[in-house]
Amino acid sequence: MSLPIEERIKQMEQEEQELRFTSFTNDTALELGLAIVEEAKQADKRITVDITREGHRLFLHAMEGTSPENEDWIRRKNNVANHFGSSSWRMACQLQSEGTTMEVKHGLPFVDYAGAGGAFPLYLEGQGRIGTVTVSGLPDQEDHDLLITVLRRFLTKQQ
Repeated sequence: MSLPIEERIKQMEQEEQELRFTSFTNDTALELGLAIVEEAKQADKRITVDITREGHRLFLHAMEGTSPENEDWIRRKNNVANHFGSSSWRMACQLQSEGTTMEVKHGLPFVDYAGAGGAFPLYLEGQGRIGTVTVSGLPDQEDHDLLITVLRRFLTKQQ
């Protein structure tokens, strides 16, 4: 049973407040990226994963069964997360609940901004937003959920 859209939006706002790093290095990106890939393998899912910090791609992996199209979705989802400072899925749900689109409400072209699940902003305590972690290849909610599951587990281990 899925939550009503308003509750999902509140849940995602909470995730954005909670899922923050106390430190983040290139090695952190590698470990996180590999954890996301492993989670997808365990679930028998095929995804592409991207982790970018301040415009510098630190991790990219495309699993067998994905395509270059997944990288274009990542680019477009990252644009949303970077523009709004929130998850691409929260923005998509917010706009859906308002009955509008990014293009209509914000003038952001569909070709460059995807209101779809899978991009999540990376926040570093004391510094703010530093980048994005993005998954592409699954339905919107699954892309988002996979990412949140791994981020929760990863950040719990970091503490």
